Amino acid sequence: MSLVSPCRSRSALSLRVTLLSTALLSCAGSADAAVVAAKRSLHPIAKHGAGAVRHRTVDASAASNEVVHVNARRGVTGAGQHEAHSETVLSRQELQNRNVRQLIDIVRVAPNLTIQPSFGSSALNFALRGVGLMDFTQNNTPSVMPYVDGVAYPVSIMTSGMLFDMDDISVAPGASGFTHGQSTTGGEINFHTGDPTPEFHAGLMEDIASYGRNRVEGFVSGPISKSVSFRLAGQSMTGGGFQHNSQGEGYGNSNIGALRGKLRWKIDATSTLDIGGHWTTDQSETSSGHNFYNSYGVPVTSDIMQTEWGLDPRFAKIIGINGANQKPREDNIFWGANVRYTKDFSWGRLWTLSAFEAVDEHELTNQTNSVASYGNMFRNNQTNVFSQEVKLESRDPHARFHWEVGMYYSRARMAQNFWYDSSDRPGTTPLNETSYRQNQQNFNQYVQLSYRILPKLTLIGAISHESDDRQMLNVVSADYDLNTGARTHVQNFGNSGALTNQFAGRVGAQYQFNPSVMGYVMFSRGFKPGGFSANITQQASQLKPFKAEQVLTYEGGFKTMLFNRRLRFNAAGFYYDYRDQQLLGTILVPPYGVLGGYVNAPRSNIYGAEFDMEAHPFRGLVLTQNFGYQNGSYSQFQSLNRSATTAQFASTGVWSPVNTNYNGYNMGLANLTLSGAATYTWSMFHDYKMTFDVDYNYRGAQTQPQHIGDGGIYRAPAYFLVNSFLTFAAPKQHWSVSVYGQNLADRRYWLSGGTQATFYGVMPGLPRFVGAKMNVTY
Repeated sequence: MSLVSPCRSRSALSLRVTLLSTALLSCAGSADAAVVAAKRSLHPIAKHGAGAVRHRTVDASAASNEVVHVNARRGVTGAGQHEAHSETVLSRQELQNRNVRQLIDIVRVAPNLTIQPSFGSSALNFALRGVGLMDFTQNNTPSVMPYVDGVAYPVSIMTSGMLFDMDDISVAPGASGFTHGQSTTGGEINFHTGDPTPEFHAGLMEDIASYGRNRVEGFVSGPISKSVSFRLAGQSMTGGGFQHNSQGEGYGNSNIGALRGKLRWKIDATSTLDIGGHWTTDQSETSSGHNFYNSYGVPVTSDIMQTEWGLDPRFAKIIGINGANQKPREDNIFWGANVRYTKDFSWGRLWTLSAFEAVDEHELTNQTNSVASYGNMFRNNQTNVFSQEVKLESRDPHARFHWEVGMYYSRARMAQNFWYDSSDRPGTTPLNETSYRQNQQNFNQYVQLSYRILPKLTLIGAISHESDDRQMLNVVSADYDLNTGARTHVQNFGNSGALTNQFAGRVGAQYQFNPSVMGYVMFSRGFKPGGFSANITQQASQLKPFKAEQVLTYEGGFKTMLFNRRLRFNAAGFYYDYRDQQLLGTILVPPYGVLGGYVNAPRSNIYGAEFDMEAHPFRGLVLTQNFGYQNGSYSQFQSLNRSATTAQFASTGVWSPVNTNYNGYNMGLANLTLSGAATYTWSMFHDYKMTFDVDYNYRGAQTQPQHIGDGGIYRAPAYFLVNSFLTFAAPKQHWSVSVYGQNLADRRYWLSGGTQATFYGVMPGLPRFVGAKMNVTY
């Protein structure tokens, strides 16, 4: 088994050639706005996110022209202003302006959103309003579900390398699963990729920045016949590694290539068939952190951009990789295909979506971030997910009575095994391998109704029922002798199962005070299935499933468009009553010590508020501002204290549990998130435009997972980042050139942290990046 196989290297090269071919086809121009609006209306799935998101439209000029028309529209958009939800929608143009190139960047523009890498892995975890699961084992349902063109991505690593050729991204907090997909407690992030167009269009974007970062995107879209159209898009991203070791060797470079294709057949005036597929290869260096503390005497520095790595050659030989100064890295392939059919009737609309997604993951990590060969892990994960959804809804969304009914089914098959080097811990076997298979089935049925009982008052009600059945099969733990490579002890823990079978629902009302002002209230009960910890299994008790979580949500808000659409101001407040909250806690497994494990907090609560504002005070100037506040605490929760248990071991040499009652303890959420921008566009030389932007984002301090109630280095400090760009565009010639800077003040901050044994480290955020990009469309 080779971490970097020759065939994968050739695949990456082939992808680069394909992208170059796409570039050669790309000329100057921009998509016709009416065409883009029409194609958007043909995408019913993306219009049904959490919170009854329906009939959202995208600003046509922004969606089609990317950087060419940076500020083309007059006044604020009215999309979603008459819907009872607090969704944040980021158009293609906003994604370009804010330089959103990877998923973590979305936190800079959406309130109360957290996206963090699992410590020691490149897999990302999402949280909205404090609701999220740090799924470091990659085998549990996320609290915030990502969807790409309506297809759920229930395994966190699946989202790697997919953020290109996006028409828009919507962030929808709150209980979901009432209008499509699976039931979750935290919400959804919906990614809508570019659709085929009935006229020929093509485009190319080249982005070069600090630390050798290079990103290329291209697309080609157009007709094959009068009724059939296509779209092919791709990206290549390399470099960008801003970390280094004590010898000055760089670390953290990306090496991602991706292709996406869509085919649309307009069968007749009422029927459409869409076929899509994608493929991604990721051979990047794994996300790595800076070691802040350890009790082994391994040297540490104050430079959070410094990381270290070490690999025992005996470990490398056992797992079949080249151990000669091998950096921690990914060697992953993701692919999938989907078929969507839409049929309009006089009384309603039918759509079906069938999808298949596959993951082939090989990930080598160093979880202690040290030169010592401690905490090395190699993960081998093969997962596939099949999903099928059928939905009917009434045809006229503005009718007095509107209804939606549907069924969603998914089936996942997973085979994982991972090796962990624990040779630093006396009394343990130096190397452990845990392997298992996991089968999962999910079946959700849902109904949502809305009825306008008065000219300005509409009542909303929904109910869903979901059954989730998952089984861990043939769980085997094997210990190895590092010197001989032989297994010294094998335990077969057999099978374990977890079944969740619950109802969810919501009721609410919205009142349209006048055409520009709407208010709403919503009460929801959501839930998320339970699951398993699967991490260095040494005891049967580790396989006991954690329970499903439930959340009662109370939300109210208003939406306004004022001063002849020159100002949009929306606000919402919320309160979450949490039962059996799932969180990454700590379990004690002597002689390995404290390990990560999932636990349930019986009672907790979260409350907060959000608002977003967009203003057009005069021609050319756009001001935006987002605000998010969240605070949470535990009312009933007792759990192992990781810091106290580790400290006791450091002084006595004996592992024994130290428990703490966390009743009344604060969750340590980032209380305040702020982001805003000022963008000004003016004409030059008659046919040209200049755009200047200054934007910022602020994030409050956050306690790292597994360190409830701890301060000091376990609490990530607040940070404030300033960014800017300057664009010179030729709208009639359909090209633009931009220069930009991110984190202009070069602030040092970190995104997340974690502990392995007595090593504590943090994952640093981006330093100052400056770059330039050129965009050409036809």
